[in-house]
Amino acid sequence: MNVEQLLLTVLTYGCLFSVLTLSLNLQYARGGMINFGTVAYFAAGAYAYAIFTQDPPSGLDQYMFGFGAPWWVGFLAAGVASLIFAVVTGWPTLRLRGEYLALTTFAFAEVLHSFLLNERRIGNGSVGLSNIERPEMNWMGLGENYTFALSAILLMGLTMLLYRRILAAPYGRAIDAVRDDEVAAEAVGKDIKRLRFEVFVVSAVPIGFAGALYAMITTLVSPDLFTAEITFFVWIALVLGGERTIVGAILGTMALVTFEEVVRSMHFETVRAAEIAASTEEILTGVIFIMILRWQPFEKFGRKGERA
Repeated sequence: MNVEQLLLTVLTYGCLFSVLTLSLNLQYARGGMINFGTVAYFAAGAYAYAIFTQDPPSGLDQYMFGFGAPWWVGFLAAGVASLIFAVVTGWPTLRLRGEYLALTTFAFAEVLHSFLLNERRIGNGSVGLSNIERPEMNWMGLGENYTFALSAILLMGLTMLLYRRILAAPYGRAIDAVRDDEVAAEAVGKDIKRLRFEVFVVSAVPIGFAGALYAMITTLVSPDLFTAEITFFVWIALVLGGERTIVGAILGTMALVTFEEVVRSMHFETVRAAEIAASTEEILTGVIFIMILRWQPFEKFGRKGERA
């Protein structure tokens, strides 16, 4: 086990997925919206980055669009794509509440996944897009692994600061008021539909940027990488760290990423042993989730921790 590489992987993916957890924290813990389609905005950002930076199709390529743009254009396009998808899905779904909203957002995510899987003209179908452009990431003589880790930290830090500023402002108190009592908030003149829609759309943009960075790191986007498992991972991380706390959302994600990466880094003598370990990882993750829901060991931390 290469400890240095393990730490870099945990730091990179921990910060990257913390962006998703922070966004879910804003939507659910502060905005009261149960979103089971987080992976869809992540995929929208990754595919947008890949399409804008990919070379035009040639040979056996089946996709239609490849603009060959610089990486920064693709990065901006990722945020715009996630925002547009949030607008398209948020307008009809945010009229719903509770489990109905959860089921609808989950359905939209599955529709997008099925579309990307079967529509070859967009992203090569099940094959996906490979050899995605990576920007020159040798900052100050650092290797790519270190630079991507710093990029993930920077993205997480900017997302954290953005959400902290939003929630510390009067706008944040309006969001809390809508979550706590919609009737009372509407009685004092708050536009509930507009507030919910704005929170939903704003929180989707950093997820799109995270998708773009994920595509840079993996140099591959395919439907198999963007399944409902990512959504459930983010929900487990949020519950693990504690709701309504920015620090808790980050710590919960880091803990879960560390657990999974340690299991994956173990050396196994046979393929069968590796398959058993992978199954055990999923079982233990589920058991941890059940234990957290039952005893909520981090609830006090979430209440005493930072709520902005």
